[in-house]
Amino acid sequence: MVVQKTIQLLLNQLVEGNPVKISIDGSDLMIRYFNPESKILISTSIYQGDNYIPGSVRHCINHKAPFSQMNMLTYISVDEKEFRIKLNYAGHEDFLSKENLTLLLEEFGSLAEKWRLYLDEHDKRDLIYVRVK
Repeated sequence: MVVQKTIQLLLNQLVEGNPVKISIDGSDLMIRYFNPESKILISTSIYQGDNYIPGSVRHCINHKAPFSQMNMLTYISVDEKEFRIKLNYAGHEDFLSKENLTLLLEEFGSLAEKWRLYLDEHDKRDLIYVRVK
């Protein structure tokens, strides 16, 4: 849950042009505000591979998620060099108030957690078990 005092501090930082990192429900969210375009960008890591992104995980991100997106338009980006997958949101800030921003961040954090669980579940399908004698 996001505290209203934290939201006010977050809004002040964003208006000053500073990116803000906030932790919500286990998700570290990076939030940026671009004043000329009046856009707010939110991103968080939903998968971190160990020098590899398995085929089953790639398959998951290329298909529709089996859970509700909560009417939130998000997109996924892949950082091949870091073996990281991020969930991203880009929206206009003109509708944002403290209450709306709070709801947006909580919904985004919840959606990110669903993606993490989904990708981790599929990541395990690519494990190769070796018997040791």
